[in-house]
Amino acid sequence: MKTFQLKFMKNRSLVRWLQLLDEFEKNPTCTLNDLAKITKSSTRTVITDIASIRNYFSDSIEIHAAKVGYFFEELDHESYRRKKQAMVKDEPIFLIFESIFFNEVQSLMDWSLSLNLSEQSLLSYFKKIEIYLHPFNLRLKTNPVTFAGSEIDIRKFFCLFYYESDININTIFPSINVQEAIKEITTLLQAKQMQSSSFSYFAYVLYISIERSKRGLLAKPSSELYELIKKNNLLSQYQELQKIMQRHFNYELPKAEAVYIFTCIICRRKINSPSCEEFCRTYNYWPEIKQIVSDFYAENQGNSLDERKDFLWLESFFIVVKLRELLSLTMNINIDDLNQFVKEKFAKEYQKNYDFLFTHTLVKKLYSRKYLDDFCASLTMYMESIKEANWGSPRTIAVIFEGNEYVCEYAENIIRRYLGAYHTMYYPDSNELSHEYLKEKNIELLITNYSEYATEYLLDVESILLKPIPDASDWNRLLNKINTRILRLVVLDNN
Repeated sequence: MKTFQLKFMKNRSLVRWLQLLDEFEKNPTCTLNDLAKITKSSTRTVITDIASIRNYFSDSIEIHAAKVGYFFEELDHESYRRKKQAMVKDEPIFLIFESIFFNEVQSLMDWSLSLNLSEQSLLSYFKKIEIYLHPFNLRLKTNPVTFAGSEIDIRKFFCLFYYESDININTIFPSINVQEAIKEITTLLQAKQMQSSSFSYFAYVLYISIERSKRGLLAKPSSELYELIKKNNLLSQYQELQKIMQRHFNYELPKAEAVYIFTCIICRRKINSPSCEEFCRTYNYWPEIKQIVSDFYAENQGNSLDERKDFLWLESFFIVVKLRELLSLTMNINIDDLNQFVKEKFAKEYQKNYDFLFTHTLVKKLYSRKYLDDFCASLTMYMESIKEANWGSPRTIAVIFEGNEYVCEYAENIIRRYLGAYHTMYYPDSNELSHEYLKEKNIELLITNYSEYATEYLLDVESILLKPIPDASDWNRLLNKINTRILRLVVLDNN
């Protein structure tokens, strides 16, 4: 489970269990001392935890004791996945967040009775997690128990918690109605070149907007952003959007909500989108951005196959960051796992990019410094995606990733680079992926980081399930599946 979710768990034993399992999934062979460091506990506690884990997961996994430590092995992946997802079913804050999401709020006393915890224990727990809500400008009120803060900031938090984090038994999923509505909205917006790069992301944005706004919890975009959206005539689609809302939800969506939704969608862009040039021409209201891109690119020149593409892609990135800032500064926040991953795996590039963002005069003028770490991590991941995108070209393999857009871009473009020249590759969106699609395209292998897809289509095709942020063990499994001889020549590790 991702670090972001672990922060909000009250049961410290379960936190250690999940930390141990996450480490075993990355490195099947681990020493006792390493596991103790990861969980920040004694070796005796680790030994006890492993015994409990063995008992809980029963025949779905095996953890062998050896001289070097422990060796982890999955025996039944589906059983292991289900049991792991169910571990958090009684976590208090997960249940409380769900009630806040639907605005079905309760008093502190009611939660105390429902959860069988004292009010003082709950208050102490709320105080501990305040530090993790602070970056979103949120805090927990107690009468009733709910979030205090901007509605846009609250929605950003929910999107990270439910969409970009690991799936568990408490994860909230968009309804079928939402998915059907999005198919119609996507068709409506294609004329404006506003296609979402991820059907599932679009579904979460719309679902959150409907569920929250129906209960009177409305987004309030800035007047500057409202005028920008209006100027680009995007609200000309508002009446048609209303018809779709009435048809599927019997609900009239406020205009401010349309501005919020449109902004989220136009900011979720794939690098190789054919409308990139049009997007830059339409939404770059800040001439400083072109100079920032020129200066940044001058410091990062490499063996590009098409520098003009690189410039456009980078320009669109800096436009997106600015547009999101106009919604709220929190819209550019990443989950901790992504920032940590970038700092570890691309340490040199991250530091170089950070120095650029921190010192560049126009960056300081145009962008907030409040979330510079997140800004830099996203830029670093995006630049690595650009590097991967300009190599290679597109067996019959379908690739679909969900979660953080920069992780998705990076993982997808690694696959484009290293598999694209030798195989027929397809990159369906979630609304395209179906049993019929797999049969029509003669797909033999499905590569994804989203467990629901690997489970749903398991009978149709062979699937490779990668972690939300793929690591060396994932790429080794994939390479081994594509060509078993490759691992005689090269084995990747997490160093």
